[in-house]
Amino acid sequence: MAIVHELEVRRAYRAFSPEPVGKDVLVRLAEAAHLAPSSANNQPWRIVTVVDTQRLTALKETLSAGNYWAKQAPAIDAFVTNPKWSMSLGDRDFAFFELGMAAMAYQMQAVAEHLIVHPIAGFNALEAKKVLGIADDAVLEVLMVVGKRGDGDGLNEKHLEIERSARDRKPLDQIMSFDSWHTSLVPPPKN
Repeated sequence: MAIVHELEVRRAYRAFSPEPVGKDVLVRLAEAAHLAPSSANNQPWRIVTVVDTQRLTALKETLSAGNYWAKQAPAIDAFVTNPKWSMSLGDRDFAFFELGMAAMAYQMQAVAEHLIVHPIAGFNALEAKKVLGIADDAVLEVLMVVGKRGDGDGLNEKHLEIERSARDRKPLDQIMSFDSWHTSLVPPPKN
């Protein structure tokens, strides 16, 4: 059996078209996230879909400089959680893992809808929460930049090269082993 098509072709493209995405499509993306599994069916994720021009512009002002390309996108979804919204066992809070599963379901639906989606952490979370009116005790974990694929006008040379190159993934033996931990699973030190 082959890998699911949407998983195989998904990647974090940056060349967005400013063409709007229909609200019906954006609702389907949220519905896909809504179907993700969660402990005791807590569903500890919340999604704020931003399409209003003024609010979207204000949200884009919170992005880090390296995410300049996201300013072309017609929609951004804020994925929000709080450990209190789900189960904890010992030192393990499941809310973030569960939000990740919802975010992946969202991305798979976006790919099935022939959209591109790029999750980003490079933004000022406090300012973004103010723009969106998100409660202080909630965690704005990730922004999902979503839209149709554009031609790449406005991307810098580095990002254009990445956009056109093959997807780069670690060898499987660096992320998986059978039956016990293996030293090949330990990542090299970061520079």
